Amino acid sequence: MSVERRRVTRDTILKGAREILDEGTYKDLTVDALARSLRMSKSTLYKHFISKTAVIEQLIDSICIDAEQKLADALAGGTPESQLDGLVEVLAGLADALPKAAILQPAKLPKKSRARLQSTRDAISSAVMDVVQRGSDAGTFQFDQPMLAGTAYAAVAFAAMEDASRRGVDRGDVVRHLNALLLPGLRAA
Repeated sequence: MSVERRRVTRDTILKGAREILDEGTYKDLTVDALARSLRMSKSTLYKHFISKTAVIEQLIDSICIDAEQKLADALAGGTPESQLDGLVEVLAGLADALPKAAILQPAKLPKKSRARLQSTRDAISSAVMDVVQRGSDAGTFQFDQPMLAGTAYAAVAFAAMEDASRRGVDRGDVVRHLNALLLPGLRAA
C-alpha cells in the first residue's frame, strides 16, 4: 500500500471515529461500529490502528496539534487586540474540531489523550491571559485585574463549549458569540 493511500485511510478512520464520538458517547465507538460505518473490514482497520484507544489517541493528538499551530499563528504578530481575536478563533476551532464525547466525557478519554487535551487547553488559557495582560499594560484593554479577566474568559469559553455540546448547538459559533459579548468590555474606550 502506498504511503499516500495509507495516510488517506488513516485520515478516513479518524474522521469516522470523530463522527461517531460527535453523535454519541465513548460506548458507541467500537471497532465493529467504526468498521461498519466506514464499510471497512476490521482487519483493514487493525492494519492502521492496533485498538480503539489508539484511534482516540491519534484523533485527539491531531486536533491538539492543529489547535497549537493555530495558536502559534495567532500569537505571531499584530496588536494585542488582533491576537485576542485570533485566540477566539483558536478556541472556536477547537470547539468545532473536538467531538462532543471528548467535551462532555473527558474522564473517559484515554489517559494520554486527557493529558494531551489538558496541555492544549492550558496553552490556550495561558496565551489568553498573556495577551490580556500585554494589552492592559499597553493601554489597549481596560481592566483592573487583567490576569483575572483572561482566566475568566478562557474558563467561560471552555464552559460554553460544554453547554453548547449538551444543547446540540454549534460550539464554535457559541465561542465566537462570547467574543461579541465579553471582549468589548476589555477594549479601551
